Amino acid sequence: MPTRVEARAATRAKVLASSRRLFEERGFNATTIKDIAADAGVSVGSVMYVGDKSGLLVACFDERIEALHTTSPRATHAPVQSEGVNGGSEAILDILSPFIDLFGSCPDLTRSYGAVLISGAHSSRVFSELREELINELQDVFAAASDCSTTAAKQRATTAYLAYLGALLEWASIPRAGTDALRSRVRDAVHPLLTASNEEHDQ
Repeated sequence: MPTRVEARAATRAKVLASSRRLFEERGFNATTIKDIAADAGVSVGSVMYVGDKSGLLVACFDERIEALHTTSPRATHAPVQSEGVNGGSEAILDILSPFIDLFGSCPDLTRSYGAVLISGAHSSRVFSELREELINELQDVFAAASDCSTTAAKQRATTAYLAYLGALLEWASIPRAGTDALRSRVRDAVHPLLTASNEEHDQ
């Protein structure tokens, strides 16, 4: 017999799987808690124990983004070779591309996800520990590509991360904008960070 903790974990997994499938098939606004409960084969109360509809959307994105972090080649923390400016740009895009592809695959859900986060009603792991993991991966690239100090690499990585979020927000506001446009915007944003001199950035 599964323990209570195991049973709750199994219920949560079923609820999130059903939420993700229905959100993708029907859209966020058209999906109800009752729909999710019926699809998962659990009670409405069990769904609400996992989260309200907005919370379920955030949890679904967090789960997928965390999986991308875990499977990223950079997540192994292997030493980054000196890549130069062009190589550094491509390395940064290599890190960010899985997330760009994720958001680009479901633009309507991405907009709903962004609206929930902006409302402040739900917090996301994406902007806590996962944020730091991504910045650390970017920092390794800046340290190798720009031959800058650890402090400068951290500053540039943080700036690149914020530029990526800004580009994502801008992209989400443009109907039918493709992921190539988002990649180009991110590349344009990080290029000056790779070419800036250490003295210029440290001022």
